[in-house]
Amino acid sequence: MRILQLSHKPPRPALDGGCLAMDAITTGLLNAGARVKVLTASTRKHPLVLEALDNQYLEKTDLEGVELDTGLDVRDAYMALINGNSYNISRFYSHQYAMVLKMVLSRERFDVVHLESLYTTPYIETIRNHAPTALVALRSHNHEYQIWEQRYRATRNPFHRLILRHLSRTLERYEKSVLEQLDAIVAISSNEGRGYRNWGFTGPIHISGFGISTDGKNGTTPERRIPSKGEVKMYHLGAMDWGPNREGVEWFIREVWPVILEAHPKAEFHLAGRDLNPEKWAENPGVFNHGEVADASAFAQSYDLLVVPLLRGAGIRVKIVESMSLGIPVASTTTGLHGLELQDSGCVIQAEPERLSEALVELIEHPERLATLSEKGKQIAQTAFDKDTIGTALMDFYREHVRI
Repeated sequence: MRILQLSHKPPRPALDGGCLAMDAITTGLLNAGARVKVLTASTRKHPLVLEALDNQYLEKTDLEGVELDTGLDVRDAYMALINGNSYNISRFYSHQYAMVLKMVLSRERFDVVHLESLYTTPYIETIRNHAPTALVALRSHNHEYQIWEQRYRATRNPFHRLILRHLSRTLERYEKSVLEQLDAIVAISSNEGRGYRNWGFTGPIHISGFGISTDGKNGTTPERRIPSKGEVKMYHLGAMDWGPNREGVEWFIREVWPVILEAHPKAEFHLAGRDLNPEKWAENPGVFNHGEVADASAFAQSYDLLVVPLLRGAGIRVKIVESMSLGIPVASTTTGLHGLELQDSGCVIQAEPERLSEALVELIEHPERLATLSEKGKQIAQTAFDKDTIGTALMDFYREHVRI
């Protein structure tokens, strides 16, 4: 089966969870026997760095990139405002990208055109014109408008609130209208799948979660230490240029950490991530700020429990799945677990924000529970998030619905 994977940013190098999710699909499909070509945009925030990629990957994917300027264009933004269009979407459309796509489709026949995220859907018309028999499927990482809706509801600046509200509503209208142009949807979770059904999409939907290379195939994980009662070392690892991460950590240190510290004075909370000012929060008792670390995996393995204190955000928290596969226990708000479908699984500590401090105080009181969380997390990661299993299931779905 020949599959063209369109992406709005390079899957590699993996700069964020979205890149990892796209690359997992590429690898899973390749391992399932598909021929996959990747055509990606290269932006200022997410540049395509060919020198950082190995030759085997480049050969297997026939990777091709097109430079795309997604920066703010006041004129385009004004025209989108006047016309009631989604500026979020329009800034990802490029005539150059469309021309390269046209040439790719003229050189080879593809059975499936796999669109990574809503931001590649402006090219559906080009695909229909030059590959009329191809199955056009949207890989949905999340309902995009929800991210902007959460941003406008969170901001207090009236002017910013007005702009963000407009962006959210025009994006929602676009997201609903584009459904009639799709043959299939590949949703990252059943929550997203149900959302598209509620919007009236009647075509086939396949649930294809976030995939990883599980430790069952790649060796064993280091043995975890069992900390003493009251001396659990927690950590958070995340990019602080992403608003929900920053807000969540600020809330955790302000509202949750004092409660934990009062009950367990020897507990520790370690912070690391991109754009993290090493001086911020360093004066808080029991909080250790490491700034941006060179080896994120080694940092994570040094501590007992990953804390994900998200209060808003959409999509899948990749760090949770990666940590589970490594046997690192996880504690999170219910928002942080959105889309992972881990409720009542026994592999994570989860709580509503107002109950998170209580849940963590109890866990630190009984640190022997960390071993159980570790083992259950690894088991679920190996069964539910293995990218080869996910890739094979997606191939079967495409075979069932592709036009012969």
